[in-house]
Amino acid sequence: MDLLIAQCGGPTAVINASLAAFVEAAQENRRIDRVFGARLGLEGLRSGDWVELTALTRPQLERLGRQPGAALGGGRYRPSQGDFQHALELLVDRDIGGVALIGGNGTMAAAHRLATLAQQQHAPVGIVGMPKTIDNDLVGAEVAPGYGSAARFIGEMVQNVGLDLYSMRHFDDVVVIELMGRHAGWLAAAAALLRRPDGAPHLILVPEARLNEAALLAQVAEIYARHEACLVVTAEGVRDEAGNYLAEKQAALPRDASGQRLLSLAAGVAPYLASRILRELGLRCRQIRPDLIQRSCRLAVSEADITLARLTGAKAVETLVAGLSDTMIGLV
Repeated sequence: MDLLIAQCGGPTAVINASLAAFVEAAQENRRIDRVFGARLGLEGLRSGDWVELTALTRPQLERLGRQPGAALGGGRYRPSQGDFQHALELLVDRDIGGVALIGGNGTMAAAHRLATLAQQQHAPVGIVGMPKTIDNDLVGAEVAPGYGSAARFIGEMVQNVGLDLYSMRHFDDVVVIELMGRHAGWLAAAAALLRRPDGAPHLILVPEARLNEAALLAQVAEIYARHEACLVVTAEGVRDEAGNYLAEKQAALPRDASGQRLLSLAAGVAPYLASRILRELGLRCRQIRPDLIQRSCRLAVSEADITLARLTGAKAVETLVAGLSDTMIGLV
């Protein structure tokens, strides 16, 4: 039995740990002959741009498991129905018995479509999803590999910035830190992990709660009056009470091929809030946007996160060998 694995979507600090564990588990299973990796995620799955991973040595796998980024390459390619059909034909033609797709919500949806197509056509290919998302918003996974490391980075970073802000409280008045998170506020919430009572961050804005901008400005003014400083953490997907993205209030957002707004490529929430705070409260406001750093920082990797990432790799091989398909590895 031959297997294929792909890393889809954006990288995390531990996505290669899942890949390395998958290859290692496949090497140890007598029912597995060869392991291939598709380059650039779903695009490589469709094009057949695959590389063999079977002969990777233990030292190579150990180094791979500690390397951030995505060794096979990720991507945001959105396959059409024709792409899924072509991919399935390639898998059957090359005698691939099982496919593992590492990714988030979009990847799991793609895995389901491919598995459904395989079942409809009685193709002997099993499809398994391996959870990966710093947003921690996958249904069926209480925690997703990638989140723990990003949360650790954010928790420590926000505390450091808070101390810096308070040290310079007669120069900097307010800091707004903008974090990733379109629909889920887990990353923004992680800013409170190390917070002391009445300390920074003073305000956390999440996408799940619509924002009253006037009330926010009043809170900033009140906190500044008490502390001579105010640190605000906001998710990139925060909306106002009418449902409008704050990130889109200064300029229209670019969109991807499906029409989805690309919040990470926009001017952002932080510049918008900073301009209002300066204009309406007269407070000097610094903007911080960690952007890719929050998902890629190797220095903040959590060992527990690596353990979860490796567990998904081993369980994916076990699931495929058992003949299961249209399944995601759930973590509780």
